[in-house]
Amino acid sequence: MLKYFSKEELACPTTKELILAPGFGAALDALREAHGQPMRVSSACRTVERNRRIGGHPRSLHLIGNEAHGTDTCAIDVIVSDSITRRSLVHAALSDGWSVGVASNFVHVDLRSAYTDLPQVLYHYRR
Repeated sequence: MLKYFSKEELACPTTKELILAPGFGAALDALREAHGQPMRVSSACRTVERNRRIGGHPRSLHLIGNEAHGTDTCAIDVIVSDSITRRSLVHAALSDGWSVGVASNFVHVDLRSAYTDLPQVLYHYRR
């Protein structure tokens, strides 16, 4: 399927469903190439129930069959443990049109501007 990511790490942990927006997998592999180092995924595909259970946003771009945006999963969260890795991932993602959300222990990346009418953004998660 993908060069750098397994079905198990991208699938919804509750249902094992893996449904990505068309072309998202290839874009994810390209981001990994640009980043130049492994990316440990903490969250990718989510069902509505899974998203609700973990407190995700109701219109999350992680959703399979996202009715609000008319797309399937086009976002992942990547575990980061240090500032150098965080900077590298953020730089690679922003340079290639990804939107980025920065938290203390993960970086959210999505292709909202490719699959929705939302613009590319950079934001941080509040504590």
